[in-house]
Amino acid sequence: MPRPVDFTVTVLLSIASLALPASARSQVRPPLPSVVLDQMSDLDARCNAAGGKPGSGRYIIAQDFTGDGLLDYLLSEGDYDCTGRQGLFRENGQARVDIFVTDRTNAARRVYSDTLIGYRVLTGRPTRVQIARKGVLCGAGTPPQGQCAAQLAWNGTSFGEAASVTRPGGSGAAASVALPQPSPRAISEAGFLANCRANLISRDASAARWADQECRTNWQKVVASGPAADMFLAVLPAGGGKPSLSETKQRAAGVRWGAQSTPPALATGKLGKLDIAIQGRGTPDTVSANWTMVGAEIPYDIPEALSARGVSIMEVSCEKVGAGAGTRTYAGISPGQVPFALIVDQQTAPLGHMQSYYTATISLAAGHPDRGSTAGCNF
Repeated sequence: MPRPVDFTVTVLLSIASLALPASARSQVRPPLPSVVLDQMSDLDARCNAAGGKPGSGRYIIAQDFTGDGLLDYLLSEGDYDCTGRQGLFRENGQARVDIFVTDRTNAARRVYSDTLIGYRVLTGRPTRVQIARKGVLCGAGTPPQGQCAAQLAWNGTSFGEAASVTRPGGSGAAASVALPQPSPRAISEAGFLANCRANLISRDASAARWADQECRTNWQKVVASGPAADMFLAVLPAGGGKPSLSETKQRAAGVRWGAQSTPPALATGKLGKLDIAIQGRGTPDTVSANWTMVGAEIPYDIPEALSARGVSIMEVSCEKVGAGAGTRTYAGISPGQVPFALIVDQQTAPLGHMQSYYTATISLAAGHPDRGSTAGCNF
């Protein structure tokens, strides 16, 4: 897709964190380590010297970033609120981010410092941090507008980088998709958990400490997505053209169809907590499943649920469109059915009062989407 990757949002506060305004030093429990306080005081002094006034912006996140059960601290200079001198510490869309880790005595040391265009904090054990840079900070030969992203990995003494991806300044040409043959066997819970753990550890060795918890959460999403995945497989044609509206509704077992559709949909209904819609002009072109909720984590992963049912499915392109939001496009094939395209639009609410949404749409037309860029889609 033509829109560039959006790394301009500094942080997604999707977890419960201790975020500290500049005016709340004396109310912090537990006490902030002295090295963190010194950094905060230095920012205050630089703000005052520039003619500004320390404001109430939140720019510190306290979480366990190493997996030892102790609070560590991420300090984002780009989020510092210097009233009257906004953007003082963010030049050209970039700002410094430091991470301090603590020991049992609450002493802290700085183990990470870098200039970033964005970062994101993700739940897990330990809490994970994804980062984004641009230009020469991505490495020699990267064009000025080129971007790169990575997930930080704790190795016991410092943070390295795992699962690194790079996107050049320009967009590459689309390529065709080649998928492995689908499997006639569905994967069991034990098999899913074992594969999930192995995949996480292969990308980040420190994941051994938190992979089991994350994989169990992922499996619950697969279970919750099961009825929608089964419905999608049921409506896919075996060949010879798309089914009629009445045939599509009959195949979508479990959906409670409304007496009247909600335009422009041909038919609308409910499948558990999901809103189901059939779209098309005269005959069905797509079937979609939609969920929304204020301030909630997304409880579904329909592509993974399809994979668990033996479908061969691959992400072929993605586009980040905001904080925790974006679109992923998949190519899939199921035994005895036509190759298909699946598009997932989603957003995890960046703040508790905002809305999360998840919409999966499957095309009833035979064929795969073109391959595009999958870089920088950390949402």
